Amino acid sequence: MAVPRTTEEIMTRNVYTCTEADSVSSAHRLMTQKGIRHLPVVSSETGEFVGVITQKELLRHAFGVVASVGIAELERAGENRKIADVMTRDVETIQPQLPLREAGKFFVACKHGCLPVVVDGRLLGILTSADFVKLSVTLLESHT
Repeated sequence: MAVPRTTEEIMTRNVYTCTEADSVSSAHRLMTQKGIRHLPVVSSETGEFVGVITQKELLRHAFGVVASVGIAELERAGENRKIADVMTRDVETIQPQLPLREAGKFFVACKHGCLPVVVDGRLLGILTSADFVKLSVTLLESHT
């Protein structure tokens, strides 16, 4: 087995996305159905990458709603609130040719769970800490 060296060799290419105009509830449903924790956000007008909504941000939103208006209003608040209101816009992105060693150092130093792979504003894929765990298991199994 050839050892992967660049981001594009292990990144997820068929990425689920949402737009900043989608509701928080729709993002939550998609993340739950697909078993994902990071959802890149693309512009509804241009399709360009604009940010990320994470499981952590959805939880923060839910706790804020419950604290201010109670649990009974949580579902309605999620339907009425847009992704643009809770997403992270200033997101570190990477190029597909970035060496995996550099991407790994970023995960260790910054403790983020994902790095969107973007070229000229277009989302090509996503690299997650789980991708590194899968790679580690594969490499360990190939050396036993």
